[in-house]
Amino acid sequence: MSEQNKNYYEVLGATPTASIEQMRAAYRDKVRMIHPDSAVVASPTASLQMAEVVRAWSTLSDPILRRAYDAELFGVHGEVDDSFPPTPIVRGHFPKSLIGWILVLGIASVLVLNVLSDPIDPAKPDGLLQSGSCVVVDANQLAVEVGCEVDHYGVVRQLIGFDMTCPSDTEAIRDRQGMGQACVVPSQ
Repeated sequence: MSEQNKNYYEVLGATPTASIEQMRAAYRDKVRMIHPDSAVVASPTASLQMAEVVRAWSTLSDPILRRAYDAELFGVHGEVDDSFPPTPIVRGHFPKSLIGWILVLGIASVLVLNVLSDPIDPAKPDGLLQSGSCVVVDANQLAVEVGCEVDHYGVVRQLIGFDMTCPSDTEAIRDRQGMGQACVVPSQ
């Protein structure tokens, strides 16, 4: 029999009565012998042989395809033996309850940690003015950042360049670092 006319069982070197485990072992042995990258002796037709072995394995490893192939190979006409029932399609379900519990536990954890944690200390002045910084005016008429818990002149609404004007409800005070003007809302 020529290579082209070999049936899939002959390609793998297995018998038609072989179990799936025996078929898998025959497939692996055949691949080790002829794989183009691992064959002991390189063959110019190794790629074609490998494709034929993979085609045979993909047909014979699937019970439904194997039944159909056997029916065609051995000339069985009519109904195919239903000794291997088709594998049912089972759809996964979305774990809504698990996600709900994770969400509840997450919220509870945040609340418990909030109760048990120490209050955050207010940020210390870093000397750089920004919106929301509390300031005092020094002897040179420059805005200097201070902590908001101490007595202060006002709160910076925005910083602008020297060539710009502050809104009418704010007072323009030069930044101590020379970066521009601070538009300060005076404290009452």
